[in-house]
Amino acid sequence: MFAVIKTGGKQYKVAAGDTITAMTLPGLPGDTIAFEHVLMLVREGHTDIGAPYVTGASVAAEIVEHKRGDKVIAFKKRRRQNSKRKRGHKQDLTVVRITEFLTGGAKAKVTTHAAPLLAVVAPAPAAVAHAPAAPAATRTVTLASTPVAARTSAEAVPAEGGKSARIAAGAAAGAAAAKAAGHDITKFKKLDAAIGTADDIELIGGIGPAIARKLNSLGIYHFWQVAAMAAEDIAAVEHEVGFAGRAERDEWKAQAVELLDGKGPRAKVDQERAAAKKPK
Repeated sequence: MFAVIKTGGKQYKVAAGDTITAMTLPGLPGDTIAFEHVLMLVREGHTDIGAPYVTGASVAAEIVEHKRGDKVIAFKKRRRQNSKRKRGHKQDLTVVRITEFLTGGAKAKVTTHAAPLLAVVAPAPAAVAHAPAAPAATRTVTLASTPVAARTSAEAVPAEGGKSARIAAGAAAGAAAAKAAGHDITKFKKLDAAIGTADDIELIGGIGPAIARKLNSLGIYHFWQVAAMAAEDIAAVEHEVGFAGRAERDEWKAQAVELLDGKGPRAKVDQERAAAKKPK
């Protein structure tokens, strides 16, 4: 018995017990996942061909490990133009072991401990229920060794401030909801899901869509989580997602604190870089 499944834009012929390496998938080693896109299923001399997928069929698998593929070098040169470019790339991959085939609409018992990389984060009902309508909780965030003065969300967000005020209002509401749910927002903690509405962490300079998805998969959804990171937390996260040194170079913590305070994205970093460029 074997099947042809589709994942990550590629097709794989699999049988029970087979191990395949596919494009990166959400979850942790040991988690059970299901492949719903079954293109063909061969069993006991009978072949089911999907149009495009076999109805009611799925394939269950266990995540073995996450790894990165071999480095691929892309080199481009324009002769006689003094122009050349060399780039390297390592693809994120997931090794999975096929465990069973399910037919007739049966569903595999999926167990995952990380949020899907591409999933839209839904508000957590329990956290929303406890979130105050007009949050006014105080907060204290420690950046390096200098504490940021505690202030209420009403003080942090001006009545009229445009986009920056809206960003800060949402961030303050998320921090207040986290505190109401029993979280110490001065200490870094990974979450199973966003509390309320997830902050747009792509507003932090140096975090693009790919890194944002990786951070979400690790349970990082809010500015207050980034602002509360200690050096060991940053090192652990960098090791898991593979962007060593970027958090310190782009000053993620400082930017997260500024976004919480309603100063707008990249305010401090842009000001410091502009000052450095001015002739002395």
